[in-house]
Amino acid sequence: MEQNKKSTLAAVLVIFISLVLLGIFKYQQNTYNQKLQKAQTELTTEQKALKKAKKQEQRKLREKAATGTAAQQDSAKQAKAENDASTQAAKLFKILFTYSSQADWAARSTQAKSLVTDTILNDKTYFNDGKDDTGNSIIDTMKLQSSFISADTRVSLINEDANTVDCVSVVKYAAQYGSERSATTTVVYTSTYDLNQQKFTKLQKLGTTMVDATTDQ
Repeated sequence: MEQNKKSTLAAVLVIFISLVLLGIFKYQQNTYNQKLQKAQTELTTEQKALKKAKKQEQRKLREKAATGTAAQQDSAKQAKAENDASTQAAKLFKILFTYSSQADWAARSTQAKSLVTDTILNDKTYFNDGKDDTGNSIIDTMKLQSSFISADTRVSLINEDANTVDCVSVVKYAAQYGSERSATTTVVYTSTYDLNQQKFTKLQKLGTTMVDATTDQ
């Protein structure tokens, strides 16, 4: 009988200690969660403040450029022209040199419409139906594929009279047909970018400078 009482007391003691430990654990967990939530809230607040400060600083810089000296304004205008022209050039050449089917090839003219004038869009050198004299798709028949790699564009000073810049782009792309090895090709283009229309008005291929067919597929 005495032994049963001791066993019961030990069991009650174990349960009591377990409950105490569980309570301590839950308290610590709640405290940790509260601290974590507070830290996350503070971080979010700081990120919003940083984003707001960044916007305000950018606005100040734009205002300074707009109201600064003629040299400052010219410098800001030139920097924007270079950025816009090189960014648009990268978009254009990515469209020109990315395809793996007749559908991809045909879609390029629609994709490039916002980047070039109709003169370039109607130039069969860059945009054609991709079909031979019999009406068959050259891309699908020869299993042609092309992947754009990069376009490094250098921009001239702004032509103030026409509000245009002349560009030279060194374009790299990887092309292959069938099961042949892919070839990385480097081509040089000249172009004219109209800052008013935000489109290329002239595009000319100067030539291929390098073909490296060393990558096995």
